[in-house]
Amino acid sequence: MDDKLDSVTRRNVVKGIGGLAALSMSNATFGQAQAAMDAPLESDPHTADTYRSIVDAIVPRTPELEAELGPEHVPGGLDIELEKFLIWDFNHFQEIRAEMVSEKLDPAHPLMPRAMFEVEYDLPLLGSTLDGVLDLTDLGLLDLLDLGLDADELEDELTFGSVERFEVSVSDLDADTAEFDVVVETANESTHRVLQNYPYAPVFTLVFDIVAAEFIVRGNNEDPLSANEQFPGGGTFTKLSREDRLRCLWTIVDGSVVDDLDELLSPFVPDLGILKYVVMAVNGLHGFGYYTEWGGYGTTKTDTPTERELQTPAGEVQSRRQSGYPGPADGYAANWRHAVPGGFADPDAENLDLPDDLTGDDVIDGLGGGR
Repeated sequence: MDDKLDSVTRRNVVKGIGGLAALSMSNATFGQAQAAMDAPLESDPHTADTYRSIVDAIVPRTPELEAELGPEHVPGGLDIELEKFLIWDFNHFQEIRAEMVSEKLDPAHPLMPRAMFEVEYDLPLLGSTLDGVLDLTDLGLLDLLDLGLDADELEDELTFGSVERFEVSVSDLDADTAEFDVVVETANESTHRVLQNYPYAPVFTLVFDIVAAEFIVRGNNEDPLSANEQFPGGGTFTKLSREDRLRCLWTIVDGSVVDDLDELLSPFVPDLGILKYVVMAVNGLHGFGYYTEWGGYGTTKTDTPTERELQTPAGEVQSRRQSGYPGPADGYAANWRHAVPGGFADPDAENLDLPDDLTGDDVIDGLGGGR
């Protein structure tokens, strides 16, 4: 793709990033979303490449569509560096109040022990990634058998890629909110950051590798594994095909993986229940960031919904160009069909059993005008 085409399509795609703020876990404003996308990526290779592999799976580049549908259908999420916002968002959504953290667990006080937010993982010089995880969790090979996992197979599959040392520690409890030191070392570089929110972004990527290894050992992957040169810093998760990466993430939401791997994952994530929301957010953020009509609202993007105005011609908004949606039109909302072979038609508007008062809801005006 030539530079002219690349810049034009990238500009069209980036129109949709405002929607990221609508579903962000950090309650980011549109301005913060834009700033996160434009700023240099401050992250270690493993974290960056893991999120890049997720972006690539959900919104891949599709050059094969250019001849048929036009150049606006080519760019993917990596073209607008969508992984930058995911990393920023996950690292900014939870402040830990210093007064709620204690040096040790005290049953008499509802405080959280400092150790709950600290992780230190070293790849054993003569061992394996699995050895390091088992040391961290105080589990043994017999515990893995209790989980129904083959220890040898899990050892063969589990890797954190470029990571050789990972450490999160509480660096300051004197301020209102705790600060965290994050150190990630690879064979070639060391990344050290101090964050005022818990560093969930790099922690989640280690979790994804463990879940992916379990996914593979149980034979749930449908495609062969391969070392993906596009994501050289990544671990087990990035070895999965695009489709299997999504299947793997979904086992966190719609499977028992969090319960089964509770003891393996607990040292990495203070609250395992949050993982399901993370996976939902990952899917939603891509959709909002790439496909919404938010970019068409121009200078009214950050106004309240009732005050926003579509300032871009309907046919030029990225999502509408791709979907063929003409914009609000009489009859369109009532007469659309589900895009599933053999799907069902929506009921006619006059047959809908609606309450008399729809104040506050999206209302179809007659048979059209809705979105």
